[in-house]
Amino acid sequence: MCFFVKEKISVFLIFLLCLINLPIMLAGSVSLEASEICPIKSGSKNAVQYFQAGMELLNSHGPKKNDQRKAFFCFRESALLGYSWGEVWLGILYYKGMGVEKNRNKALRWWKKAAEQGNPWAQDRFNEDY
Repeated sequence: MCFFVKEKISVFLIFLLCLINLPIMLAGSVSLEASEICPIKSGSKNAVQYFQAGMELLNSHGPKKNDQRKAFFCFRESALLGYSWGEVWLGILYYKGMGVEKNRNKALRWWKKAAEQGNPWAQDRFNEDY
């Protein structure tokens, strides 16, 4: 068989494998909830608690050392609940690619949202008057 034919077959098989597994991967990522990932002990969970859990995960030692992926979910939940410091730290994780793929545009969007809420760090970052 010609090299190019083998190459095309390999690429097609990889594509097919990804296509088959895509619904499985998406179902797994969508079903994850911050309440299942973030180690919040109390029954009433709020934005500040999610933020604090994220900070603890980033600064922890031992077996949970620097668990960036779990921290990402905690900060995301805090940000979605409207806490400006959650938005700031979610932006930092996006900007640095900590626990999530680097995405400067998403980082800037979260920082802008925090700045619009009056967060001093985010306002300074944008160097704009709010």
